[in-house]
Amino acid sequence: MEDFIKVLFQMDINRGIAILAVLGFGVFAIVKVFSHMKEGFGTFNVRITGIVIVATFASILAVLNPSSESAAIGILGAIAGYLFGFGTENKQ
Repeated sequence: MEDFIKVLFQMDINRGIAILAVLGFGVFAIVKVFSHMKEGFGTFNVRITGIVIVATFASILAVLNPSSESAAIGILGAIAGYLFGFGTENKQ
């Protein structure tokens, strides 16, 4: 029983470290986005800031509940689809 409690405690510590790592990377990415930004919030600045924030929160959700990772993968897939589909022009 004591071994089980030790393993459970270790899993919580690892999950906390993973959440802090994801959050730290998200903050680092936002700082880099703001440092490369020109003055003001244009269309592209709002989009990239939103993408970084949504990807960070989706990654945190995936760390919190690893058994149902499909929701976080779906959100990240939607972001990737948005990025790859961005800039296409309809020539009708």
